[in-house]
Amino acid sequence: MSSVSPIEHTAIGAFAGFVEVSIMQPTVTIKNALQEGRALPRTPIALYRGYLVNAGSIAPITAVQFGANRFYELTLKSITGKDSSQAGQIAVALAAGSTSSLISTPAELIMIQQGRNQRALMTEARSYIGRHGLTALYRGFGPTCIREGLYTGGYLGVTPVVLEMLKGHPALEGYPTQTPLIIAGVTGGLLAVTTTQPFDTIKTRMQANVVPKETPEYRSSVTTMQHVIKQGGGIGALWSGIAPRAFRVVGATFILNATRTFIVDQVEAARAKQ
Repeated sequence: MSSVSPIEHTAIGAFAGFVEVSIMQPTVTIKNALQEGRALPRTPIALYRGYLVNAGSIAPITAVQFGANRFYELTLKSITGKDSSQAGQIAVALAAGSTSSLISTPAELIMIQQGRNQRALMTEARSYIGRHGLTALYRGFGPTCIREGLYTGGYLGVTPVVLEMLKGHPALEGYPTQTPLIIAGVTGGLLAVTTTQPFDTIKTRMQANVVPKETPEYRSSVTTMQHVIKQGGGIGALWSGIAPRAFRVVGATFILNATRTFIVDQVEAARAKQ
């Protein structure tokens, strides 16, 4: 097992998250517009609106995911006395993702409200808290917790497991060395986006419509799901905006795993020379 500590994984996660959101922010903006039924943004400024809060939130979120994943991994090893099984790796990643929703819920809510109201980040945050209170920052926490758990389970659980299974596989002989990573990344990314999309849609609608008295159809996760299905003409409406999000999630899976692997390998190599 790697010698890199949870704290070091936390730092790696923060850096990897910053890189990922800097590249993939436009897909987040397009996905939100599709889910909310708004016109698609067409200018670079509009596509990167909310970038600062997203970058400022994604870096801590991936930091928590990486760090918590490593912490839970070591905790599980201390209990069982052995390295995690494949099922254990996925379970650890699920738990790490759910933990990160404590940060992602308020950050994404403010980003969505900022996009709707076209206000500066701090102006929107102060306005929202002033009107609704601090606890209202956790509107949509339930679906966000499930989404983050499944998402992290995909990119920190399924992807590494599939990658390990494919390394050295006879069927891949003669293919480029990055082929196992590509297959594992697409597998983990598509599994993550398919399972999480309904929860992301519900979360986005709830955080876009924050006054239950004005929009009672969005007062809870259940009523939001029912309304989305009714309004969209079927259960498929829960997967609205999946195309840009699939591109983003698969891309994020590659970026985050490649960054983590590269930095961890560099740290391990440096320590081996000491």
